[in-house]
Amino acid sequence: MIPSELTFATRSGDIAALEWGAGNSNLILALHGWLDNAASFSQLAPILAEQDYHVIAIDFPGHGQSHHRAVGHNYAFIDYLLDVQPVFDQLPQPLTVVAHSMGAAIASMYVAAYPKAVDKLVLIENLGAIPPYQKGKATAKLRNALDEWRNHSLKHQRHYPSIDQAIKARQKATPMPADILRPMIERGLGKTIQGHYWRTDKRLRLSSLVRLDEQQIQEFLRDIEVTTQLILADPATYAMNFPSLQQRIEALQPHRIDKLKGNHHLHMTEADTVAKCILEFLSKP
Repeated sequence: MIPSELTFATRSGDIAALEWGAGNSNLILALHGWLDNAASFSQLAPILAEQDYHVIAIDFPGHGQSHHRAVGHNYAFIDYLLDVQPVFDQLPQPLTVVAHSMGAAIASMYVAAYPKAVDKLVLIENLGAIPPYQKGKATAKLRNALDEWRNHSLKHQRHYPSIDQAIKARQKATPMPADILRPMIERGLGKTIQGHYWRTDKRLRLSSLVRLDEQQIQEFLRDIEVTTQLILADPATYAMNFPSLQQRIEALQPHRIDKLKGNHHLHMTEADTVAKCILEFLSKP
C-alpha cells in the first residue's frame, strides 16, 4: 500500500505527513520517534488501514520532509507540543493516537492537557520524557548544552554515494533488515552533486538546555484520562532502561500492557504482532 503525501500548514512552517487508508472510518494520528520520520510507520500503517483505519503520520519539524526551525532556534522538547497542536486542530476529534518513542512522550503530555482530543492512546516504547532532570547536575548539564550550541554547525559533513550506503550507516545505530529501513531512510535523505545526505536538522542532536523533573513527568502521566495501551519490547531495550520506569507505569495505570519480542523499533520489525495487539485494544469499548 503506497501512502499519499499530506501537508499541515502551521504558523511556524509546513508539517509534512503520509497517509494510508484515506476515506476509512477511524482516524489514527501516528507520531514517530527522535531522528525517525513518518515513514517509520510504513510497515504498521498499511495493516491498520486494511482494517478500516485512516492513518496519518506526520514528520516532526527537523525530520523527514517537514520544515526546519529558523536559524538561531533550537529543538526544545516542550516546543513539539506547539507543533502538534495545529495538527490536532485541523483534524476531526476525538481521534486515536499511536506514538513511538519521542512521539509517545509528546503525545502523553498533549493528551494529559487535552483529554477530549483523543479517544484512545497507544504508547510504544516510551513512558514520558527521558532522561529527566537529575538533582545536582542542572548547572553542569546547562553548561554542556550551551557549549554545544556555541560550537554547532548546520553544514552537512557527510555524503553517501548511494541510498544503500546510507541504509548501511543507519543499520549500525538501528539494526534491522534493509528493506524495513528503506522507506524511512529514503524520506530522510536529501541529495546534492556530492551525494545523499541526512536532511534531518543537525540541531536535533544538541543537548537540551533544561529537562523536565521526574515529578512533572509522572504528574502528566497521572493526569491522562483516556484509555491507554503501553507496548514494550521484551527484553527491555535501552530506551526503557531507567530507574523510575515502574513508578511511571503506576502513575499512568495503562488499561493494557503488552510486552512483545523485538527491539526499540518493534513497530517496524514486528509490525504484524504489534498491529494485532493494537487492533485488539482498539476493538474494545
